[in-house]
Amino acid sequence: MKVIMEISLTLFNSIFDNKTGQKLTFKDFDSFEKALYGLSERRIKSKKDAPLMSPAQYKPDSTRKNDNVTMWSAWCAVDVDDFKFEGDLNDALNNKFNSYRFVCYSTASSTQSLPKFRLVFPLTKNVQAEKIRHFWFALQTTLGDLGDKQTKDLSRMYYIPAKYDNAFNFIFSNSGNYIDPDMVMTKHPYREKSSNSFFDRLPEDMQKEILQHRKSKLDNTNV
Repeated sequence: MKVIMEISLTLFNSIFDNKTGQKLTFKDFDSFEKALYGLSERRIKSKKDAPLMSPAQYKPDSTRKNDNVTMWSAWCAVDVDDFKFEGDLNDALNNKFNSYRFVCYSTASSTQSLPKFRLVFPLTKNVQAEKIRHFWFALQTTLGDLGDKQTKDLSRMYYIPAKYDNAFNFIFSNSGNYIDPDMVMTKHPYREKSSNSFFDRLPEDMQKEILQHRKSKLDNTNV
């Protein structure tokens, strides 16, 4: 089933950029997919030099903050770092998620021995802010827990596709149905976990950067 839904995204110059004024709008997912393929031909040294995109839409004249998110536009993305498969990745993903339309593109840390990638799915409708956490939980459950089901980052963003230096770069698509947010949420009820941790309240990408920094510190420490 093909759905004609306008696709919007917010652009950020870096992981530390919190200005929400840069936006792009496409008439439908076909146009968005074409843009992703165009970006995948662009050569970028590393993800530090790459802009990011987000399905999150924000209150006017606001900054990148969960409280300022009004909705996700009619698309979502899932990062996959440890997908187990045999043979061809394209065939494996098409077999596993054959019923869904998606674009799959590699991330800057992807290698031949361990492909890392992002799956971009079109949705049948926008997801309002108050339903995003439930939708994310339901989506992850539907996809077989590819990512963190309990994420609290409504303001999540993703590095754009590109030809990253020293990475295993690829992009491909699968034809199928758009994901219906209401359907997956009805199928998978959600109870939000509460947390007073300052770390847990940070956007997920910042959590990852902090954890990676801590890990590099440990790796460089001789005991």
